[in-house]
Amino acid sequence: MQGVSHKATQFLSYPIKILILVATLFFVGKRLTQDTIPILENFKDDFVSIFTYSNIAILLLLSILNWFFEILKWKTLASHCQVISTKESLKQVLKAHITSLITPAKIGEYGAKALFFPAHQRKQILFLTLLGNGYQMLATTIFGSIGIGVCVFLLFPSFGWYYILACVLGIPLLYITPQILDKIRWSVKGYSWQRIRQFMKTIASPIKQNAWIFSLIRYLLFAHQFYFLLLVFQVDVSYPLGMGLIATMYLVSSLIPMLQLFDVVIKTGVAVYIFSWIAVPEIIMVAITFLMWFFNVVLPILPGSYFIMIDTTLTRKKTSAL
Repeated sequence: MQGVSHKATQFLSYPIKILILVATLFFVGKRLTQDTIPILENFKDDFVSIFTYSNIAILLLLSILNWFFEILKWKTLASHCQVISTKESLKQVLKAHITSLITPAKIGEYGAKALFFPAHQRKQILFLTLLGNGYQMLATTIFGSIGIGVCVFLLFPSFGWYYILACVLGIPLLYITPQILDKIRWSVKGYSWQRIRQFMKTIASPIKQNAWIFSLIRYLLFAHQFYFLLLVFQVDVSYPLGMGLIATMYLVSSLIPMLQLFDVVIKTGVAVYIFSWIAVPEIIMVAITFLMWFFNVVLPILPGSYFIMIDTTLTRKKTSAL
């Protein structure tokens, strides 16, 4: 019955995801048709001044640094099972990135990374991949919670007391939640909370600390890359409010499970709505979210595809696994 229930849940989740995707596309399309023609004309006129060589170089540098710290993070986590070089970590991360594009919530990344290691280490690799993504989600949640507070006090001060109340009630939950999870049957990616906690204890503290630091650095890099694009497109917003809006957008969009290939649609819809609070034209937010997606998701496909074409290791391991 449990297996049937799981399959039924999976089956029902697809229409929900499709509905979210269609609703987002409809929302963005509707907003784009509202008084965007004059803005689009100005945007086309300013295209050359916006995409200067220096701006493109900065965007590329931030994307490279973003992936560099992701590569370092995976190298650090994988060292729990097997020491790998930075070059090997680069190959594994980019190959897994391609696999994750066609799976919801980056599930394909787990299987791809596991195939790079011997069979007896694959369960540990799954845990380590989960831990790395968990740290990244934790960084998004922490900064997102702070960002919501910044937006509330700067844009909606009348709701300030509600935010304070939510924080007062939410902080104790950080201490209570682990105890509750210990008493109930709760799992992530099919692994119980108890097994996850037990595995966490076997990982050396420096590995966990470094992985957490790399996750924080990655978040700051792509958040500031987004803010840099706001400046490039001459959006009139202060640094605190801009970073608060960005943090809120990333938190809200990360809570919606979707194929990473279509993640840009969700982020665009969320960005259009959130930045409407400060009257940013929709066409600008569409352009910024597309550029973020292009530099951080699309461009890494090129070296990842190259590594897949020249390396048959993954193919051999898939065959042996069958």
